[in-house]
Order: sequence, then structure tokens, then C-alpha cells
Amino acid sequence: MTLSLFRRLLLSSLLLVIVWTLFGPSGIGEELLSLSLASLLPAPASPGPPLALPRLLIPNQEACGGPGAPPFLLILVCTAPENLNQRNAIRASWGGLREARGLRVQTLFLLGEPNRQHPSRDSRGNDLVWESTAQGDILQAAFQDSYRNLTLKTLSGLNWADKYCPLARYILKTDDDVYVNVPELVSELVLRGGRWEQWERGTEPPREAAVTGVPASHSKAVPLLYLGRVHWRANPSRMPGGRHHVTEEQWPLTWGPYPPYASGTGYVLSASAVQLILKVASRTPPLPLEDVFVGVSARRGGLAPTHCVKLAGATHYPLDRCCYGKFLLTSHKLDPWKMQEAWKLVGGSDGERTVPFCSWLQRALGILRCRVIAWLHS
Repeated sequence: MTLSLFRRLLLSSLLLVIVWTLFGPSGIGEELLSLSLASLLPAPASPGPPLALPRLLIPNQEACGGPGAPPFLLILVCTAPENLNQRNAIRASWGGLREARGLRVQTLFLLGEPNRQHPSRDSRGNDLVWESTAQGDILQAAFQDSYRNLTLKTLSGLNWADKYCPLARYILKTDDDVYVNVPELVSELVLRGGRWEQWERGTEPPREAAVTGVPASHSKAVPLLYLGRVHWRANPSRMPGGRHHVTEEQWPLTWGPYPPYASGTGYVLSASAVQLILKVASRTPPLPLEDVFVGVSARRGGLAPTHCVKLAGATHYPLDRCCYGKFLLTSHKLDPWKMQEAWKLVGGSDGERTVPFCSWLQRALGILRCRVIAWLHS
């Protein structure tokens, strides 16, 4: 009788663990769900005409050049002209990394022109030219920098990456209030896609590899990747004047919710995925929400987002040595001071020092622990 009761308790506990793992804050259930999205996609749409994008005021064409291998990871940080403190905080922390896990990383800031109504617009424009000359990490296009122009900003950045940095393996689009755990993100991408043999040898792959997505030493095509914190069945906001307002002309009521898309706070596209999105973007409805626009374009091209719980999305995680150093790939809503504090917390530029930051129990709980900390903090 006692043994039978023990077995029932053990079975119940096991069932509870499974349910908690799949549907609790670990996010594993969402990652498994995202694997089924590819089978639900419609047939890819035909490519559209070339995009009409604004000219580049600060093109920075040589940013990905230089000796050695091309960037394994190119990070495009969407920022506003007046956000100098945010840019400097990133430069002095994770954005200052030029290598992670032995692979090259390049971080660039993407912005438009200062607001025409701003009294110091001309001086800000001159400041950006000076900043670009001094730092060498600015990309500026000829459009008014505003939240509603984020789609234009992102497309300008992706188009730049395809044209001037075609050998970059992955592109991360993020914002200037996001902390990026560059070493762990590179490790994650290596695990998901593997290294090209040329990067391991430190030599540059031939140009045709970047165009076709196939390394010269491999006959199998490199898979597409669209990785992020996926939003499911989000509905358009119809509130006039709101930041996320979308009209019925832009997204008719009959279309229902948006397709699954990755949060704009941080998503990764493989180089081949960037090319795919640019090919179909001109036929995508002109949505002002860049993350939704990218998700809709990816769907039209036959590419589904892959959910990764380690990419925070809109969630802000309080500063924690183990979470920031080992498990989280991004964390949102960090001002310049917190950006610096997070960098100091994980040991500065020595990414390998993140390894012993967690006890065996903290490592076992992993991302679940970080999610609970964020929930308790909020």
C-alpha cells in the first residue's frame, strides 16, 4: 500500500515537472511550438521590385573590411541622433568587443536625420559627422529619425549589410537600450549553425559563398535562420496617435492577427535570411512596426521565426551575475548607467569569466531562474 502511494506521488511529481517545463516560464514549450511553424507556411511569394531606400549620408562602406576574416556576427543597433550617452555606454561595454569565442564581431549604430523641428538640428548633424569620424561605427540614411520610421531604418541597415558586409554570417538587429551578451550569443549561433571552415582557419570564404549561402568546402546549403523572442497571435493596435497604431488600410481587419514575429528588441537573421527578406520586402504592406514588417516579409518568403527564450524581448531583467553572464543573450530597458553596471558585473571584456559565475544549482535551473527573478522584480 505504501509502495503504491509512493509510485502515485512519483508519477504526479513527474507529470507536474513536465507540465511546468513545457508551459511554465522556462519557455521550452514555446521553442517546441516554433518548430511546427515551418509546416504551416504558405508557398513563398515571388520576389518584388528592388526597394526604393533613402540614400546614405554616412555610408561607412569600409566598416566590415580590414585584414583577417570578415565578421561572423554583425550587430546593427537602432539609435536616435540625440542618444549619444546610450551609444557611448554600448561602446564602453559589450559594443567594444571585436572578437568573441575566436570569431570576429562588428557593432554599428544605425540612425536617420535629426528631427526637422529640433532647434539644434544642424549642429546635431555636424556632431554626427564628427562622431562618425572619431568612432567609425555610424551608419546614417537620409530620412527623419522617428519611431514610425523604424521600418525604413531597419531596411536601410539590412540593405547596407547585404551590400557592404555580404560575408557576415549573422546579423543581429537590436536597440540602444538593450544589453547584448555577445560571447554567449556567438556560442548560441555556433551551436545552431556551426562554423564555416574558413572562419576556423581565419581565412576569407569566396564571394560566391555569401551569395548562395553555401561555403565552398560544403555541398550542403547553410540553413536560413530567423531567431528571436517570438510573439504569437498579436493583434494590431487601432488606437489613433499611439506608437503602435496601424490603420485598416495598412492591415485590414479581415487579415486577423499578425503572423508570428520576433521582438524588435533583438532578433538574429542569417545572411541568407536577410537576402530573402530584402527580395520580398517591396511587396509587404508598409507597416510602421519594423519587427512585424520583418516577420510578415519572412512569412511571405517562406521563413518562420525560431523562438529562443534566452532573447529577452521586451522583458527587463534585473542585474544578476549569473543571468547576465551565462544565460541571457539580451536584456531590455537598460539606461547608460545600468549598461555599465551590467558590464562590470560580468567581468568586463573577459567573456570567459562568465563560466564560473553560476553555482551548479543556478546552472541547473538556468533560464527558469532568470525568468522567476524578472517576475519577482516586476
